[in-house]
Amino acid sequence: MSPFFLHNSMFQYIISLVIILDKKILEQYLNQKLNIEIFNELDSTNNYLKKIGLRNEKENKLVIALSQTGGRGRMGRTFYSPNGTGIYFSLLLYPEFSAEKSLFLTVMAAVSVAETVMKYNKNDVKIKWVNDVYIDGKKVCGILTEGAINKDKMLDYAVVGIGINVIAPENGFPDDIKDIATAIFPGNTEENIKEKIVADVVNNFFKMYNGIDTDFVKRYKEYSYLIGKEINIISGDTSRPATVIDITDDCHLLVRNENDEIEEISSGDVSVRLV
Repeated sequence: MSPFFLHNSMFQYIISLVIILDKKILEQYLNQKLNIEIFNELDSTNNYLKKIGLRNEKENKLVIALSQTGGRGRMGRTFYSPNGTGIYFSLLLYPEFSAEKSLFLTVMAAVSVAETVMKYNKNDVKIKWVNDVYIDGKKVCGILTEGAINKDKMLDYAVVGIGINVIAPENGFPDDIKDIATAIFPGNTEENIKEKIVADVVNNFFKMYNGIDTDFVKRYKEYSYLIGKEINIISGDTSRPATVIDITDDCHLLVRNENDEIEEISSGDVSVRLV
């Protein structure tokens, strides 16, 4: 049957799953000028920009892939990056601050995504320290910040990678993540939605990065998925229990450990403990 005879709502749904991202439309939505590259497929948008970062060209860039063959998350995990339903992008930056402050880049990105998701999905949006965004307890976005440090312990460059599940896959998520992953939209959505989402996230991010928006740490805490929860702190092959008390102004996790001691966690990974 010719697609022109499909029921209109079905045709719109199919269109919504097609890989479409228009650079000119995206540029119209952005509030700042960036060197933008868009690819149908990359192994990883972070890998692509890290190679450019090493050349030290000092130009902020935005690279977008409509699918990734080697998408990565923190702790060496893979990030599901299928064709057509998600959006995967990275920013190349040259921050003028120390490597120990690089955590703030991830925090800025997480708040930017959370507030963008809230614009389109009014359900319960939370941030799981330090780099995942959740809707109703399921992951909708992962963030990975990488970079290079010079001899003065300053960042030579940083790459902030963001992967967002925009539309739920037509046949659902793979079995290994179907119970923990979600998307902003269950299916059909508005025109140019990917351009709008990327622009919203990038615009929000640069307000924080450029010092215009200065209370993002407060909002990061307000979005916290972990405060008050029982967790496992994972480091290498070891895991130990703790209770999350708060998030510090440095965006470290403040916990009460199994010895009833207050401890500050600045790196590693955590999982919510079912009690």
